[in-house]
Amino acid sequence: MILFIERKDPSRFLYIKNNNKKLNYYIILQGAMQKRAVFPKDKQKEFILKIKKDLGLTWIKLAEKLKVNNSTLKRSYRYEVCSLPYPLFLDLCNLINWQPKRVEKEYDIKIVKLNPINNIPNNKGIFKKSRTKLPNTDIKFQNKPIKLNLSLINLSSVDIKKNLKLPSILTPDLAEEVGMHYGDGFLSDNKFEYRLKGNKNEQDYYDLFIKPLYKKLFNIELNIKEYETTYGFELYSKGFWEFKSKSLKISPGRKNNIRLSKLIKVNDIKILTSFIRGIFDTDGCVSFISRYGFKNYYPTISIALSSKDLIDGIEEILIMLGFNPCKYKNKNGYWYIYLYGYERFKRYQKLIGWNNPKNLRKIDKWKNSYGNLIKENGMVALI
Repeated sequence: MILFIERKDPSRFLYIKNNNKKLNYYIILQGAMQKRAVFPKDKQKEFILKIKKDLGLTWIKLAEKLKVNNSTLKRSYRYEVCSLPYPLFLDLCNLINWQPKRVEKEYDIKIVKLNPINNIPNNKGIFKKSRTKLPNTDIKFQNKPIKLNLSLINLSSVDIKKNLKLPSILTPDLAEEVGMHYGDGFLSDNKFEYRLKGNKNEQDYYDLFIKPLYKKLFNIELNIKEYETTYGFELYSKGFWEFKSKSLKISPGRKNNIRLSKLIKVNDIKILTSFIRGIFDTDGCVSFISRYGFKNYYPTISIALSSKDLIDGIEEILIMLGFNPCKYKNKNGYWYIYLYGYERFKRYQKLIGWNNPKNLRKIDKWKNSYGNLIKENGMVALI
């Protein structure tokens, strides 16, 4: 019986395959991510380079075989920014049929359990101040917020009875609501209906922020409730529908090719940042991805949309705000914008921020895990 180890998720387990009987089973190793192969200085680099040379593989091909990020292997592990996770060490040994115990003895390796935070060398800490230099904010839009045209809007008798109020100028609050519309909203094209619905884990966002916002902006008492797979509201109002389509110039119907209303493109940083906050709080994502073998520490802010015109409009605003966003299209036709790293995270936190508690909880959890280390490395602005 021949056994080899194939790493699926090193933070949870090793995965063992039996080549002869094609049996699969798991061995759960508690804290596997903390178990590390610690080499003497320069020996880890020597070990990895020898395996790469013996196999005659490029860094990309070797990373594919090991199921790790190419940059992490080539830079972090190769240059000993951090020690090797033990499952990865076993993978490397198995690639060239070396007995792990023999390798441990030959290279004088110590197999220890480390807290990932304590595994960062002082002189190469990944939480050191970022070298990324973002450009200054430079708003190139020329227009100022203008008065909204309410003359074409016809209120229904129900609108009048409920004392529907419609803003006469684009304010930061209204810009944020417009961003929420572009994110999770839908304006029907055949009846006076508007819907705004999110995930069920966003109830506090709808109850504590969106509901008071609609009362403030439109004097609307929202009936927010749980649906089969979502949480939010449906609103039927002729006046509100016409305000969206005629005053705010937002096209009704499907949002596959929707464009960003020109009314948002103004030389007012509060309007622009509020709009970005609204669309990212509803349709965007804050995440902390794993790199260098450490879990959930590298900040990433992202959004995915089907409309290229809308994603181009968002990118244009983010560039003016100095974020240098990364944009690309996936094979399924969706457009993505990513804001990677500490500097963009700090700028987003300072300029834009979050009103969705779902995002704030993620950030608090991250700060609780890595806060002391960030402070020690001079990144107090993140705390």
